[in-house]
Amino acid sequence: MKQDTIEIRWHGRGGQGAVTSAEMTALAAVHEDKFAQAFPSFGPERRGAPVLAFNRISPSHAIRNRAGVTKPDIVVVLDPGLVTLINVTDGLKPGGSLIVNSTKAIEELQQEFTGDWKLAVVDAASIARKLLGVNIVNTTMLGAMIKATGIVKLESFAAPLEHRFGARAKANFNACSAAFDATVLSEITTSGPKKQKSFKVDKVPGWRDLLVGCAVTDIGNTKRFCTGDWKSQHPEWDNTKCIKCGICSLFCPEACIHEQADWYFRADLFFCKGCGICAHECWTQAIKMVEEA
Repeated sequence: MKQDTIEIRWHGRGGQGAVTSAEMTALAAVHEDKFAQAFPSFGPERRGAPVLAFNRISPSHAIRNRAGVTKPDIVVVLDPGLVTLINVTDGLKPGGSLIVNSTKAIEELQQEFTGDWKLAVVDAASIARKLLGVNIVNTTMLGAMIKATGIVKLESFAAPLEHRFGARAKANFNACSAAFDATVLSEITTSGPKKQKSFKVDKVPGWRDLLVGCAVTDIGNTKRFCTGDWKSQHPEWDNTKCIKCGICSLFCPEACIHEQADWYFRADLFFCKGCGICAHECWTQAIKMVEEA
């Protein structure tokens, strides 16, 4: 990899627009006559599952490397809940930038990360809700990324946003600009090793750990894995509207909605991924999706 190539890794959840953020960044760079690429990394997960997206940008040469970014210059975290689930700073280069969507003060975030990285924080969710009406922070975090790194110009996003969002382009550009203004920057200076606050990750046994002839059935979305950590929203029931029909339970793809002692239904939030199918199928509108605190 040539020295002038900048690599970006985006951490988000399905439905938050991390892949779109990477795409818009690449198009903005191309608009400035730079070479750029953008591509995602995710499986068949539903809304709320952790996903990755990557960028490479160079002002001078075509980019041939299509491998995932393992040693990024810039890391952007769209969902603050991922900080305790995934090592978002893994491989982040010394002197690199870490940009986080969070309601926490930058001083508080400095206690969670140590390393010689630049830190930037913005409450992107509040800006998105105010200006876009939804908690989708992809274009909002673009503004924070530009403020922290200057890798492209803010105005270079105007054309890509117009192409992607059409009539909604102006609102998205305004959200991007508002996040640019609201982003708080700081340097993290420490002589200690780079590290992140400890977190627990469920692991599936590797093939070397298996006995001959055994089959692993407790993988993926099973009782061993807290898939509830994937969600950014969860369902809440209004019993004044609920008629106890159980349609929500029938349509739940995780089978985590169960009848209670009072015959009303509730979701087990340990496994609920926040997909919103129950709320969509509830014909009495007794279920609404509420953002995770």
